[in-house]
Amino acid sequence: MFTLKVIKNRYFYSTAILIFTLLIIDDTTVYKLIKMKKELSTLINENQKKIEEISLIKEKTKQLTTSKVALEKFAREHYLMKKKDEVIYLFED
Repeated sequence: MFTLKVIKNRYFYSTAILIFTLLIIDDTTVYKLIKMKKELSTLINENQKKIEEISLIKEKTKQLTTSKVALEKFAREHYLMKKKDEVIYLFED
């Protein structure tokens, strides 16, 4: 008897249509919300990695601008610079 009253109730239909619209038809469906949360978490992780990378680059830049020994080592390793009387041998693995 109670289920028959619920089925005939217009508020039940209104609520059912609203829930159906919110969950499936609307622009912000449950699937899209889950997808956006997953994308947000990946973006947050990428942002953390970029922040760490930036801090390492800033540290290295500070080290290169303050220390002549570090600057010379960097130039020799990355740009293969040498002094006039030196010979450089490159070994490929």
